[in-house]
Amino acid sequence: MPVLLSAVILLLSSGPFAAQQPKDDALDGLDPVLLVGGKEVPGKSSLSVTRGDFVYLFSTTDTKAIFERDPARYEIQFGGLCAKMGKTAGGNPSDFIVHDGKIYIFGSDDCHKKFQAAPSKYLDTPAAPLPASSTAATSGRQLIDRAVTAMGGARRLDALTSYVESFSRVQARPQGEATITTKTMWSFPDRVRQERTMVLQGKTMTSATVLTPAGMWFLGGQGQVFPMRPASRPSLEQDFGRHPVTLLRARQSPGFKAVAIGTNTIDGVPLESVRVVSGAMDVTLGLDASGRIYSATYRDRNAEGEFGTITVRYSDYRAVEGLHLPFTTSVTFNGQPDPSLSATIESISLNSPLDASLFVPKTREGR
Repeated sequence: MPVLLSAVILLLSSGPFAAQQPKDDALDGLDPVLLVGGKEVPGKSSLSVTRGDFVYLFSTTDTKAIFERDPARYEIQFGGLCAKMGKTAGGNPSDFIVHDGKIYIFGSDDCHKKFQAAPSKYLDTPAAPLPASSTAATSGRQLIDRAVTAMGGARRLDALTSYVESFSRVQARPQGEATITTKTMWSFPDRVRQERTMVLQGKTMTSATVLTPAGMWFLGGQGQVFPMRPASRPSLEQDFGRHPVTLLRARQSPGFKAVAIGTNTIDGVPLESVRVVSGAMDVTLGLDASGRIYSATYRDRNAEGEFGTITVRYSDYRAVEGLHLPFTTSVTFNGQPDPSLSATIESISLNSPLDASLFVPKTREGR
């Protein structure tokens, strides 16, 4: 539901997000292998390696060879995203820090300072491995099947060609209250467009995010189209993929795993827990006695870029063309309520015709 997607809105504005062409030397031209070792030694343009969006220079053939043997150890981390904000916020390859033998870059001086003061807030820990028990896997699949049945059944769910939902939220800003309307359109099986309209002081501003197999783009209100860094894809896929409808539809996808992990209680409601892993997504669902999804819990960043445990509670289920869908989400971050990520859906439509051009970003000039 909207909480899973509004994080995209909050983080898109935190720094540059467009993919960069590998033009300038990263790290001010310093040798990354020696930099990790604590030495700032300029590299040579004759000894370079292009990896991702960045060109790395090396002071000797030896350090170049060391980098090429294990680039993940010495390259800029997070694929060039801001180490403080992550998600879709890009970093400046000249604004860097070495922490615990890794190189990180930042989208702003403020991000650099906050990361340097408390790196652990912005670096997540590896997830625990899935239980290997075949019994847990069988039970996990059964729980997913129960959730599908509770939502309206596999036939209706899998037959969806599109899913569109809208909600509005009022945010307090220094200039006054802003009303933000968000409309998210899934065109199954693999295209998403999220449009945002903000009204502030009588002015209307629009933007959109588009995710397809061909790429990811941020669309400005004046026809600007900004490709996003490839490193942004896992985060966007998780944000859009955690929605109850898209998550349950993905159950037959290659790599989808569901494992029962016992029982739990939230708000006094007894729940059966099933952990779902699919691609980069790792989320634990809590199913109530009817099989409905009552909660979704996962690790991710909040609006400040800090990693923590997010729990979404779903309520106000209503029938929409044979499917039973939650219209209200309430959210906590590390156990504390987060009203900025909670919302009430105003409209849901199923199988609405969606023009294919919505998912092929173009500038006003058509380029």
